[in-house]
Amino acid sequence: ALLREATRAAERAAASPHALRERAVLARVLHAAATDARRRGDRSGALDLLRRADREYAVACAAPGLDEAEALRLTLERVASLEAQWRLGGDSALLQSAVGMLEAFADAWPDRGDRPSQLLLAHGRTLLRLSEVTADPVQVRLYAEQSARSLRRGLEAGPAPETNESVRDRVRVLIDLVDALLSAGGPLDEAQARTDEALGRVREQGQRAALLVRAGRVAVARYAESGEPPELHGAADRFAQAAHWMSRDAPAHADVLAEWGGVLLRLATLEPADRRQGQLSRAIRVLRDCRMETPAGSRRVAHRLLLLGQALMVRYQARGDRVDLREAEHLFGLAAADAEDPLLAARCRLELGQAQFEAFQSLGRAARLDVAVEAFRAAAESARRAEEEAETERRRQEAVELAAQAHHWRGMSFEAAVRPRAAREAYAAARAQWDRLPDDRLATGEPTARQTAQRLADLE
Repeated sequence: ALLREATRAAERAAASPHALRERAVLARVLHAAATDARRRGDRSGALDLLRRADREYAVACAAPGLDEAEALRLTLERVASLEAQWRLGGDSALLQSAVGMLEAFADAWPDRGDRPSQLLLAHGRTLLRLSEVTADPVQVRLYAEQSARSLRRGLEAGPAPETNESVRDRVRVLIDLVDALLSAGGPLDEAQARTDEALGRVREQGQRAALLVRAGRVAVARYAESGEPPELHGAADRFAQAAHWMSRDAPAHADVLAEWGGVLLRLATLEPADRRQGQLSRAIRVLRDCRMETPAGSRRVAHRLLLLGQALMVRYQARGDRVDLREAEHLFGLAAADAEDPLLAARCRLELGQAQFEAFQSLGRAARLDVAVEAFRAAAESARRAEEEAETERRRQEAVELAAQAHHWRGMSFEAAVRPRAAREAYAAARAQWDRLPDDRLATGEPTARQTAQRLADLE
């Protein structure tokens, strides 16, 4: 009620075409009303209020005679309003507008070598948000690199932290900078150094947990560069610490468990079969907790079910316990049904078919081959749709490779069913997919193009 009254008062004050400064007051009141509407669950109402606020901010920013401090304050408020609109509506063009606005304001700053830290930080953070919603990996890297440059300069231009609040602010910026460096692909040494600096300053439990998550991601990225298992062990330790420092009721706790469980699963697959049980049991335990904490209907459910199923399949291969095999098959089916992304659905259905093929080999029941063939056919179809919808060349190639692998497994199933003609046709379909990939592409797993060619040669 107070916000409604304040809005009406601000509208009356701003009614005059000459009352440009009053338009700034109206914009702020509308922004506050939008925040209140969002908290009450009225998303459409909040969006409408934010759009009205943006129009008022545009007029207020054009007011003659604004001093530099007021102009900067209004610009940053308008950028915050645009980001709030993006969070509600998902239109990334709003973030691009905000970046353009900040860059235009920076270019007009009287002393280009002494731009305010708030301006640089807002520019860096908006670019970081833009990198997070961009599909093209080249553009993602470009936005992230630009974000890191602005955030570095903002840190250098800002005052040295002296109070608890200034320390918290610097840690927030360091977290954003590490995120930008990870998205940009490095330099990882700087990402590690920035994380260590923030961990040495942090005083709040929530920020410590967020930093430990970043430390884990840096270690995973370093493993991707070096291939050294100690990096993965370090990542697992960091994720474990992050989960410890974070409340189990926090929505991000399940996200940390997913990353931790994924790292533990990778570590288990690096160990010899007779030494992997400890890591594997821990990975399964963490991924089970992750599944329980992930709300039904979350877009992350399918990937987490897939991870847990894969961990159970690794344990089945090590111990031969059919209970693990049956549970993995069930989880892959659930994941395939929940997957909204066709590329993820293709992976889930491929894993489902492999589990069903394994069940045939374990139980000797021919009926299991029929359901495996159907799963591989569905995987190939999902991969085809993923290719049609791919926004990048990398995703297109991943989809083509998954289709080739699905057809190869279909051929293996037909061979096991003693249907050589159908097997040849399936392998030929796999070869046709392999031929569409560049020669220098590195296979991400088996079966490979060479294995498909060998199976065809053996049948012919």
